[in-house]
Amino acid sequence: MDAVIYVDTDAIHPVADGRWHHARLTRVPQPGETVTMLCGLTAAAEFEQSTERDSHGVPQTCWDCDLVYRREHDLDVWPGHPALPRRPVPHPRRTETARPNRHHQAP
Repeated sequence: MDAVIYVDTDAIHPVADGRWHHARLTRVPQPGETVTMLCGLTAAAEFEQSTERDSHGVPQTCWDCDLVYRREHDLDVWPGHPALPRRPVPHPRRTETARPNRHHQAP
């Protein structure tokens, strides 16, 4: 008799470059097989016991993968999401009626 272990591929979050990623996996990759993350990063699949996870440091979220995942699954993307482009802060424009700098003296 075999013991079947079912793996939910949606629950697989590859860790590469110290970041948790998302990937569109239709099956569990074979060791050494290239995996492409939602952010575009590619890496060879490698497997370790979950007890080894902390020995490499605490992985951070890949915000680019997170943004793609949220958009694909119609999840909220908050305005300050780290992967969204930053808008430059507008500087006030000087108008014709603005008073000149009193510290600057014309020659």
